[in-house]
Amino acid sequence: MSISRGKRNLLTRFYLFFPIVVLTACASDVPAAQRSQRSVVDVILTVRNESRLATQVTLTSETARVVLGDLAGGAAQSCSIPSALVGSPSMLRLEAVSDGGTPVKSDSFQVRRGEQVVWSFAGPGHGNLVHR
Repeated sequence: MSISRGKRNLLTRFYLFFPIVVLTACASDVPAAQRSQRSVVDVILTVRNESRLATQVTLTSETARVVLGDLAGGAAQSCSIPSALVGSPSMLRLEAVSDGGTPVKSDSFQVRRGEQVVWSFAGPGHGNLVHR
């Protein structure tokens, strides 16, 4: 008894696809190094660049430095704070640096679950840091 070419191709695809599905479904948990960088969605950080210059924004603690990205002049950006930094005893600080400019650094702060942090800056100094 022979199998038509179409059925044989269908079976071949099934035998190639099925192990991938099984391996994906049975994959172990995410490695611990990646788990520590996961973000807690309920702790939102909003950064408002009220200056005319584009800046690169970073969030730092005693043990970590997270680059939040570039922020155009007059723009705002929201993101989640990595869970390793939420509820941590170490103090956090935001920093914005424009091309060739003086860095703007926030006051030191800590975050707890459920908070929203808004940092706005327009020029030299610390900017305005608000916890909600």
